[in-house]
Amino acid sequence: MEFLVFQINDSNNLLKIFCCLIVIVFIIIAIGHYAFNNGYLTCNHYILNTYLYIVLSIAIIFIVVLLNDRWGIANSFLNLLFSIPIIGFIILLAIIFGLTYALHSVNPSNIVVSNFIWLTLIIVTGIIMVPIIMFGRLTNVVGLAGLLTICIVLVTGLLGYYLGDKIITFDWDYYLNIAVWILIIAYLGVYFVSDIWKYLYILAIVSLVIFVLLLLSNHKKLKDNAENCIDGQVIPNYPVESYSLIIKLVNVMSSLIRILGGRKK
Repeated sequence: MEFLVFQINDSNNLLKIFCCLIVIVFIIIAIGHYAFNNGYLTCNHYILNTYLYIVLSIAIIFIVVLLNDRWGIANSFLNLLFSIPIIGFIILLAIIFGLTYALHSVNPSNIVVSNFIWLTLIIVTGIIMVPIIMFGRLTNVVGLAGLLTICIVLVTGLLGYYLGDKIITFDWDYYLNIAVWILIIAYLGVYFVSDIWKYLYILAIVSLVIFVLLLLSNHKKLKDNAENCIDGQVIPNYPVESYSLIIKLVNVMSSLIRILGGRKK
């Protein structure tokens, strides 16, 4: 049974897809130029290369959403997940964690495999964003959520880079990752509460706080990894580095969409 159709008619859809493809091509060329030296991965421009991967991730997520707008490529999969809510949620988590484990396990020198797994993760992330973006469109908050996400990324990036050692004086990630697991379990409770919208609104606020703090911590780690990366001693892992940031960025934007959209319910 098909519950939802995440698809819209947009006369400019093909133009948007074409623009995303142009951005993707230019970013890939830039990655090839800056991330490699004589055919080998280089630590030079470490932070730039990581952000090139992040921009590429965003462009791919955009194009997945736009392709679904045009042809509904992800509707069957999404409707299957929505038809079996709890099981679908668990399956989705298993896919994400399985691919994430594979990405961290593969040798970064195996460029083709690591980038293929990274690309698969980004496409899956794009599919997950389809219903979230649709909700944001229906409540007219996508633009504001996007701008706020950019501001949060910039602020956490600057704080993490310049003041990370002063702000983060203990292992935040240990406690924040526990909080993420508790949050995941809490989301399963949505199927057992009466006021679903209020419950999701509260969880979105908690999620926003957790992932903003994780973003701040991740930016500090990015600086540390860049400083410790030395050609000939360390092989940079830009797919892992970028995905670690993009998944937090996506969660921040998703939380903002649910918070801003929830206020209009």
